[in-house]
Amino acid sequence: MSLRYFDYYHQLEKRLRIEEPLMLRAGSLIAHQISLGGKLQIFASRKLSGVAFEFQEQLPTIIPSGLIKKPANGIYEKLEGTGQAIIKELSVEREDIFLLLSNEGREASIVELAQWIKAKGHLLIIVTGFDLSRSMKPQHSSGLRLFEFADLVLDNQAKMNDAVLFLPDVELSICGSSSIATMLLLQQILYFTVEQLLHQSKNK
Repeated sequence: MSLRYFDYYHQLEKRLRIEEPLMLRAGSLIAHQISLGGKLQIFASRKLSGVAFEFQEQLPTIIPSGLIKKPANGIYEKLEGTGQAIIKELSVEREDIFLLLSNEGREASIVELAQWIKAKGHLLIIVTGFDLSRSMKPQHSSGLRLFEFADLVLDNQAKMNDAVLFLPDVELSICGSSSIATMLLLQQILYFTVEQLLHQSKNK
């Protein structure tokens, strides 16, 4: 029996490794803002909300953070104007840095949040399916997608409907990878961030 998903994962890992310089850069940006007294603000679209929650729960105290909540558990995230409800509840300091997660990067609420983040002068790191996002029509009237606001973009290689294996006999695509890929990227960013913070503390 073939372990097709494991084989796909093996190839996925190789593609993610190419992003090492970007992961290192993300860690450096986060560490720098934390050294200035900021915290890491995390928000995810509905499909990646579990990843965001798990990642934020695992962060050590050396990385102050906040998980931005979604009204109605994100079920209205495609509707324009819903981002304002998220923004209203934010408690943010000037030095905070934002991490936004979205496979498609086109939901109206997350685009509105990204607009606000950049208007306020904050740094913005995103994880998205870069090719997927570019191939899809924006849901916000601005015509913009999440990656167009970002200071740094990491690609989780997400596919349409987050299905990576095709069964030709039944014409069915199954098995998602975006949660695993996103968590891999985030955990390596975490490692680089802590490494940078420890290096900074030694040199004070």
